[in-house]
Amino acid sequence: MAASLDGKVVAYLETRMGSEMGSLIERHGGVPYPAPVLQEIYRSDSPDVQQLVDDLCRGAVQIMVLLTGVGTQALIESATAMGRREEFLQSLDHRTIIARSPKPARVLRRHKVHIDLMPPEPFTSQDMLDSLADINLQDMELAVQAYGAPNGFLTRNLTERGANVREVSLYTWGLPADLGPAIGLIDELPTGRIDALAFTSQPQVGNLFSIASQAGNEEALRAGLEKKTLAIASVGPVCTRRMLEAGIRVDVEPEHPHMGNLIMALADHLQPGN
Repeated sequence: MAASLDGKVVAYLETRMGSEMGSLIERHGGVPYPAPVLQEIYRSDSPDVQQLVDDLCRGAVQIMVLLTGVGTQALIESATAMGRREEFLQSLDHRTIIARSPKPARVLRRHKVHIDLMPPEPFTSQDMLDSLADINLQDMELAVQAYGAPNGFLTRNLTERGANVREVSLYTWGLPADLGPAIGLIDELPTGRIDALAFTSQPQVGNLFSIASQAGNEEALRAGLEKKTLAIASVGPVCTRRMLEAGIRVDVEPEHPHMGNLIMALADHLQPGN
């Protein structure tokens, strides 16, 4: 039988999947505490996005790497806004298509676009590079749909393997319009009334500290994060690496990087005696 959160208050910083995360926490017997720290700001009408659509349609890009589901959908919507939806989707079927994880893969399948390669869990940039080991990238025109921000590690390694790489962001991560819930969380953390805090993407780390800094509460945030009674969870290794860089300890990381597994691992961790 799966462990229960047993009424524990679990704060989470997710925005787009907020309702799903809240439902998962409730389903496992916890009390959700939503405190979104970011929002996606779309760049669908930017010149570099429109150039990418045009280059894909005319065959000037040979390999397309799609890192996120929301970015993949945004790219298709950009082509639609340009009046080139069908042309664009058909052009993808003549390119080498690489999906970083099941999220972009789901979008591609929904639009009946084939997938040539998807790396294994935990879907890190290194996993992707390892899975590309047998593909000749020399002089290939390769585009990367960026993960909201540049991925220097991935781009550098692809370039070193001979590819002509361009990285295009379909969206950036901004602060949410309403900072109240996040500021409330920062104030609550030192009191001990929050039992657990879940990070589900690496940009949440920087944004949480930005909000604390703007509110003059960075000291309170640090004090709250250092409380031993607070269980701090990370969804996976990419997020964990960013948290550790920021000086945040990680008490829980699931074996598989999914939100459902994160909540189950957190429930196990919070069991008496653990």
